[in-house]
Amino acid sequence: MTTSMEGERDFGSAATTKRRTGSADLWIVVLSAPRRMKRILYGGLSLGERMATRVLYMEERRGQEPDPCYAREFDALVIDRGPDFVVLDQTLFYAEGGGQPYDTGVLRGGEAESKVLRVMKDKGVIKHHVDRMPMGTAVHGIVDWDRRYKHMRMHTSQHLMSGLVFRIYGARTVGNQIHTDYSRVDFQPANFTPEDLKRIEDETNSVIGSKQEVRIFEEDRVVVHNKIEDRALLDLIPESVRRLRVIQIGSADYCPCGGTHLKNVSEIGRVRVTEKRSKGRETDRIVYELVPP
Repeated sequence: MTTSMEGERDFGSAATTKRRTGSADLWIVVLSAPRRMKRILYGGLSLGERMATRVLYMEERRGQEPDPCYAREFDALVIDRGPDFVVLDQTLFYAEGGGQPYDTGVLRGGEAESKVLRVMKDKGVIKHHVDRMPMGTAVHGIVDWDRRYKHMRMHTSQHLMSGLVFRIYGARTVGNQIHTDYSRVDFQPANFTPEDLKRIEDETNSVIGSKQEVRIFEEDRVVVHNKIEDRALLDLIPESVRRLRVIQIGSADYCPCGGTHLKNVSEIGRVRVTEKRSKGRETDRIVYELVPP
């Protein structure tokens, strides 16, 4: 979980509006269709609550197939339309946030196909911006898997590096931005030497080589707070949110997050640090890329 000095905020890459998922309260939009439709009919709620979308990749990782983060296709209903976007009752598309870019792909309705150009959150509403409006109400969504998987590799590697840097140097992640071909992480307090950068790279690749599994599960806020110390900025998440989605990489990292992640760190490949930049007082930016093992 990170916050950026340049405007990005990662509460796990998710909206912080309290929603219902199963029997637990989470900080992600998830409502059952019947209950959602009742709320829309009876009103009295904010636009975000009336247009709540079930986020399918947010489910806990329990060994299901396909894994929620690896699912590529889904069926949904259009519950609202704008000039260039649709709101769906459920989705696999990741909405930009927390340093992770949005997913792209297609929505098929009837015999027509609409390209999903970007997916954004607007006051809690997940908007799928398209090049043309889907026909009808029922749609079939397909995520651009190549783009999604590159983001998953980068996001999981960022968590791993952030956890190791905090454990070794006591530096928190205060900003991050991932891309398909490189990523950057801002650490504070930090003044890394070339030897430090080499150690960070080596330690990260050592954990990757250990092939540790990546767990995704819900945990009570108090439990999370007691475990993470200053690793993540929990004060940025509203106090009313009592259940958090946690990403755990073996013993290397434990952090609340709403992004998409790998099942095993071995899928990352290898991390190669390409540069370090000073971003102000006691703040260093590490830029890195991923290379084949």
